[in-house]
Amino acid sequence: MGKSYLLISGKGGVGKSTLAAALAVTAARQGSRVALVDGDIGLRSLDLLLHLQDKVLYDLKDLVEHRCTLDQALIWHDEFKNLCLIVGGQQAKPKDFQKKDLQKVVRTLTRRFDLVLVDGPAGLGRGVNNFTNIVDEVLLVLTPDPVSIRSAEKLANQLYAAGLRPSMILNRVNKELVYSGAVPQPNVIASSLDLPLLGVIEESPLIYQALLNGKTAAQTEDENITASFEALLRAVNGDLEPVPDFKKTHKSLFQRIRDWLKD
Repeated sequence: MGKSYLLISGKGGVGKSTLAAALAVTAARQGSRVALVDGDIGLRSLDLLLHLQDKVLYDLKDLVEHRCTLDQALIWHDEFKNLCLIVGGQQAKPKDFQKKDLQKVVRTLTRRFDLVLVDGPAGLGRGVNNFTNIVDEVLLVLTPDPVSIRSAEKLANQLYAAGLRPSMILNRVNKELVYSGAVPQPNVIASSLDLPLLGVIEESPLIYQALLNGKTAAQTEDENITASFEALLRAVNGDLEPVPDFKKTHKSLFQRIRDWLKD
């Protein structure tokens, strides 16, 4: 029996779908059977992030309205044979879905896959409520800016009221801004929101370049980025380790000369 997770955010643009795709690829690389569900109804993006847009025949609305079977709705990745996607309905609306139907889909997937990731919508509306309480855990994605932090706090309070305890993933962190004091340390942000911090993903131009090339953020082949996603996946799977603060290291003269020669 697999586990299911819902990734949501208080506002758009925090990289939630990018994280979902990267986590899926990271888990698939390690041999897990992974199902991704694009729950951002009407604004699907995972098919583009996984370069599967040309393979879409059926979507989530087709599935719940019995116009296709589950196997027909599953879109398998060409490179990662144990990774598949169910896309959200491009023309559908959140009100078109009943929670019991979505719950049946998620439960069926957890019987067939080790990991089920639902990429939910941003905000506080019905699109989020459709998926809460039907997954094992909720993961709240935010960036370290005041608008994202405030919206995450509001969404967290809404989840608390519904009896849910989300965990937090901090995305697109610029460590130089942390060093300068312009951005708080990740643990300070987590403490202010009273949320468990699962992991931190740094801002990197390599991630954007990978997306432009039809790859996920987990396919940059950069060792540090790969290690960050692997650590995040371990935390998602329950192997939670303290996330260290960013500490600026002072390079030796030899290291500075070596870096200068590389440039």
